[in-house]
Amino acid sequence: MESPLYITSIGIDISSNDVRTSSNIIKKINKELPLVVPNGIKSVLSNITGDDIVITSLVPEELIKENNSSILSLLKKHAEGFDDLNGISWDPKEARAGISYAMAKAGSNYGDSIIVSFDTYGGEDIVNEMALFVEDIGKKYGFDVGSSVSEYPKEIPGVGYSGRDTDDPVVVITFKELKDLPKLAGLIFGGLLSFNNLYFVKCGSSTDILPPGVIYTMSAFLNGNVIDLYPGIIKRCNII
Repeated sequence: MESPLYITSIGIDISSNDVRTSSNIIKKINKELPLVVPNGIKSVLSNITGDDIVITSLVPEELIKENNSSILSLLKKHAEGFDDLNGISWDPKEARAGISYAMAKAGSNYGDSIIVSFDTYGGEDIVNEMALFVEDIGKKYGFDVGSSVSEYPKEIPGVGYSGRDTDDPVVVITFKELKDLPKLAGLIFGGLLSFNNLYFVKCGSSTDILPPGVIYTMSAFLNGNVIDLYPGIIKRCNII
């Protein structure tokens, strides 16, 4: 019997500033990520949202711990800022704001999914509500959903715990059929328009907003390929 497959997303700020991720970090992570994860694992840099990055993997259940640990080592190697890394602890009582971790069961062997990543500048008191709204959309329509938002310290297999005050959440929604992608993306985009001080941006954008506020990116993970959904949604809606 084959082991069940999961989509895992690790969101973290390893930047030296609060508004953008350096091109140096992006280049090094993209280059070395395929070399450090276990053989056969599809793992990619799926979202770059302000000073936060998200690494998303399609991984069998028995390799989740090893995969997470390998990614953590890579992040430590190339970090320019260490606040999130230092927030992780093997003791949940000592865990502080750290890694945002989301996991959902894959709908197929391709691991097709949507990853929504948020970054805040002064919007820490409102961003979790936005992430939970996205989570509710996925659950309402019967999809498997994972969210980093938690009322308690969140366990990250192979890594430790992140504290309940971890911000900049990540939400993963998996699906079986490619035709579900535009429906899901449209529901998420349309629903999030109801929030004030929230900006939908292209992956790789810095947090160039009027604070306090929140930005978010939305990507599709399709059999290990990543598509930034911003250009397609904007064109389809004829916004610009």
